[in-house]
Amino acid sequence: MKKGDVAALVILSLFGPLIWLLGCCLRCISEYGWWTLAIVAGAVVLLPVSSFLHEVGHMLFGAIVKIKAVPKFSLFGSSSCKIIPKTDKNLKQRFIFTALGGLIINFLLLLFSVIAAIDAVGLPFWASAFFPSCWYLIALNVLPLTYSSGKTDVNVVWELAANEPCAKVLLAVLTVQAQVLNGKPIEEVDENLLFDLPQIQEDDQAFISLTELRYEYFKAKGDEEKAALWHNRFEELKKEYL
Repeated sequence: MKKGDVAALVILSLFGPLIWLLGCCLRCISEYGWWTLAIVAGAVVLLPVSSFLHEVGHMLFGAIVKIKAVPKFSLFGSSSCKIIPKTDKNLKQRFIFTALGGLIINFLLLLFSVIAAIDAVGLPFWASAFFPSCWYLIALNVLPLTYSSGKTDVNVVWELAANEPCAKVLLAVLTVQAQVLNGKPIEEVDENLLFDLPQIQEDDQAFISLTELRYEYFKAKGDEEKAALWHNRFEELKKEYL
């Protein structure tokens, strides 16, 4: 990440929680007194809950379009989902829909929190406790950035929509995986899906998965020399980046 990206991310991620805390000072203290501290503490505790619901959003939206999203959840760290496609049809559109699921769930919770915070329908202020965590997660994912833990949801969507080289590799990998999961022997997949692809960075998850598929492809074909070559390459990448 560039310095400008970091500065923009910090400002964006802190702006919402600070506004919410100001609301606590102006409204909540007069209504709840010292219980305001419990509400603030609750907002902090809700961060892993919001993160979990973000991953659930990927799961639900993926299930709608025949993509299985298996969450890898971290209590206070970066969570992610492993994507398992159940079909190789229209994968770009299906994956974009799945990638946006987490942000949509967070946005809906944020909207509910805003309604509670401004007392639009008589909800108590403590019902807005999801606001800081949901704002924070949206801020982390709404910019097309790449962190050490991986790409943001919007970055993934942006690359797919722009048909970037890494997106082409990703779609090829998902296509092969879907075909194999549906019973097609890997040695019978179109070789162009594994080799007629643009060059991308070796630390990209799509390239690492592609390397594993190339190893499995040559192993299934009985080409031990090429299988060993790609197996060693895959093990090197795993050791370095996973």
